[in-house]
Amino acid sequence: MLLVVFLFVNVANSQLRFGVKGGLNVSSLSTTSSAIDQVKAASSYQAGLLMQIKLGGFAFQPELLYSIKGGDLQVGDAPKLREYIGAITSLDYKTQNIDVPLNFQYGIDMGLARIYAQAGPYLSFQLAGALNGNTELYDKVDDNLSFNKFDWGIGLGVGVELFSFQIAAKYDFGMNSVGNETVVSSITNANVNPFYDVKNRNLNISLAYLF
Repeated sequence: MLLVVFLFVNVANSQLRFGVKGGLNVSSLSTTSSAIDQVKAASSYQAGLLMQIKLGGFAFQPELLYSIKGGDLQVGDAPKLREYIGAITSLDYKTQNIDVPLNFQYGIDMGLARIYAQAGPYLSFQLAGALNGNTELYDKVDDNLSFNKFDWGIGLGVGVELFSFQIAAKYDFGMNSVGNETVVSSITNANVNPFYDVKNRNLNISLAYLF
């Protein structure tokens, strides 16, 4: 009973706000695949809604974001992939996603500003993808090698709140493989999907307005 009263008092004393945010993504792909020679970062954007529950120096900030991520990669020795992309050696990999970050913040008030650090998990659901801007090429590779439509990971970041504005920088480490394991021979049992050893990485710099 005392625990229920304690939780009720804490919720009653907490500050609940909603907001909108948008910002820049500088995304890339981490890989250990020998079939991917090089990966370069690509810029895109994110935009969406947030909710913030603040109690003292702590805050919980879940978000719902539309986010475009990907990277520029050079294809090396990937025979099965080349069956579907032909002689193309450079691939601009882009995906459209719905991201759900669950950010836990701890901040310090310094006059008018609140400076905070944040960390937390995120979930990501892919809506669509493209290779070199071509959705049909993406679908062709997906039909044969299979891209993973779900990702999850951990984000770390810092930010500052000033009046109703929030400026933040956060780096997300994707934990799920971009591609699913694809085995074409029960004898060798070898994976032929080079995207299986690729994971998302994303730096985002954002501006939010809290109501």
